[in-house]
Amino acid sequence: MNPRARRLVMAAAAAAWLLVVAATSSSGAAGPQVRVILRPAVAKLGERVTYRVEVIGWTTQPVDWMAPDSSSQLTWGEPRHGSRQGQAPKGQRFGPGARSGQVAQPTPDTAWIEVPLQAFQLGVVPIPGIGFRYERLARSSTPESGMAHAPTARLIVVPLLTAADSNATLRPMHGPLAAPWWERVPWRWVTLGIVALLLAWLAVRAWRRRRRVTPSATPAAVPLSPAAQALAALAALRALDLPRQERYAEHAFRLGQILRRYLEATVPATHPGHTTPELVRHLGEAGLSAGEVQRLAGLLRVWDRVKFAREPFTFDEAQRAEEAVESYVRRAAGRSSEEAA
Repeated sequence: MNPRARRLVMAAAAAAWLLVVAATSSSGAAGPQVRVILRPAVAKLGERVTYRVEVIGWTTQPVDWMAPDSSSQLTWGEPRHGSRQGQAPKGQRFGPGARSGQVAQPTPDTAWIEVPLQAFQLGVVPIPGIGFRYERLARSSTPESGMAHAPTARLIVVPLLTAADSNATLRPMHGPLAAPWWERVPWRWVTLGIVALLLAWLAVRAWRRRRRVTPSATPAAVPLSPAAQALAALAALRALDLPRQERYAEHAFRLGQILRRYLEATVPATHPGHTTPELVRHLGEAGLSAGEVQRLAGLLRVWDRVKFAREPFTFDEAQRAEEAVESYVRRAAGRSSEEAA
């Protein structure tokens, strides 16, 4: 037997004696007898124990009990108290005719109180005695009052299950509780799936943007000849119908631009930015006939006066100027095609 088991056996033997009479206090003539009882005297940790105090003696009033001392080691419950009347001695007379000094009525012989408690410390736990006030009859028949405390009791507290107890009845096994949903979700795979979806969305978006930005292959436009460009610009100018709106200055400016661009494209001696006199001189040097140079110089000078000097102009004159430019372009284009053939 190990020392710990030996100590437990000795403590249980001492507790068996305390179960019958835990503590007895005799006050003789000065006070009543007090007895403390613990049921059980050996308890497990946190087990309910009944603490009982009995005050034995003849009293004239019920005992006034005080509250038990509280501590962090003990937890007290609701108290329950009362009294028990004793029996009168044989031959004792009561009522009228009783001898002087005798009690006329039986009085409580024993007052008691019971309080449930729980101990939460292993080993021998001291239980402080409860205080109480009492009154009793003295020999002079005058009540005597006093205050006393029950003696301190000792409660032995043992563990719920000792290491040597191999035959203890254990609770049946139960299945484990289910973990909360946020612990059961495979967050790693969820994160990888979200990342994969995000990458796929970015790839599709980049592919669509690339398809939208990439220009489609279109056939190259065939460049127009200078004559075709001049005739197209002349048709667009006629569609504006500026002479009918009396916008002669603008009409002269646009018509002069068409003629100048055609001459710059077909006559090597002419360049952009030439003034009218310079343009006329270069046309004569390029080999144009004197009649053509004179007609072109007349048109350019008239347009300059209309643009800059605001010289009066008429609708018929504007139409004749358009026809003159068109006829010159067509004649020059015809000569160029014949020379090429």
